Amino acid sequence: MKALRNFNLISLIAFVFLASLLSNSVSAQFPDSVALFIVADPVNPNDAENLIISRLDSMGFIIEIIGQDDVFDDAAEGMALVLISATVSSATVGTNMPGLIDLAIPIIIWEPFLYDAMGYQEADGGEYNTTEILISNPDHPLAAGFPESIILIATVEKAVSYGMPEGDAVIIAVNFEDETQAVLFGYEEGAAMATGNAPARRVGTFLLNDVADAMTDEGWQLFDASVKWAMSYQDTTTTGNKMEQPIATKFSLQNNCPNPFNQSTVITYSIPIRAAVQLTIYDTQGRQVATLVNNVQESGTYSVTFNARFLSSGVYLYRLNSGSEVIIKKMMFLK
Repeated sequence: MKALRNFNLISLIAFVFLASLLSNSVSAQFPDSVALFIVADPVNPNDAENLIISRLDSMGFIIEIIGQDDVFDDAAEGMALVLISATVSSATVGTNMPGLIDLAIPIIIWEPFLYDAMGYQEADGGEYNTTEILISNPDHPLAAGFPESIILIATVEKAVSYGMPEGDAVIIAVNFEDETQAVLFGYEEGAAMATGNAPARRVGTFLLNDVADAMTDEGWQLFDASVKWAMSYQDTTTTGNKMEQPIATKFSLQNNCPNPFNQSTVITYSIPIRAAVQLTIYDTQGRQVATLVNNVQESGTYSVTFNARFLSSGVYLYRLNSGSEVIIKKMMFLK
């Protein structure tokens, strides 16, 4: 009997392990893609870098970590993506990897003093302390589906990176106190930069040294969107984007989830034909407090995140309007 119990236990462990492997293989977007992660100390990455490594691993990447003192131009050969941490010395990386600016591989970087060496701008970027950033261009995939609004990226105040990119940069998010400072931006392949054209997609983001230590779900969604966009991954389930579901047959608005909610909730709706759509939030006095969607959309089912952290606790109404069709529902915000 004891042998049988041991056999059953071993079988159960094997089953859980196999299920875990299968689950990871299904959820990973980039199986077997190799990412080069350039850091200051490859032996002892900081906590934020370890979290980023874990995030990349969950997306299916094989991660090669290399120190700034050991990096060289050929280190990127065969890589699908290059990421550069802000713990590095911009001068060291620029000296050891002079071909970085011409590398025809997507690059995501959060060392602001490398932005000029990368050809993004003529002058260095910088940093400032905050917990929030302003999404200024909600229609681009790098915005992860967030509406034009101030969103919380860290639970405690952190120093974040910013740049002042030139040329045809797509500015996604900015410092809401100084909108000349771009905290999330990208260059499409071939787009004009301060010096020459982008040889592949480029992303500059806010992570700096340790933002990831206290990153919110919204911050991680922006990180994920940066990776997916850089890799030209077509994500049909990103917050705010059209979801991969059967064609919508009727105009509908689902109950927000969760409800009641603390800070953020997801609102899902469907439209049967291409139409102008408005999704707005009102208080019980009839005052409009937020606009989540205000554009023309194709037929389908969509999901949008509403962040209410700047509002008072209470009942709010969300109103979906398309042509002559209107649906209004209630939700409860509890701080």
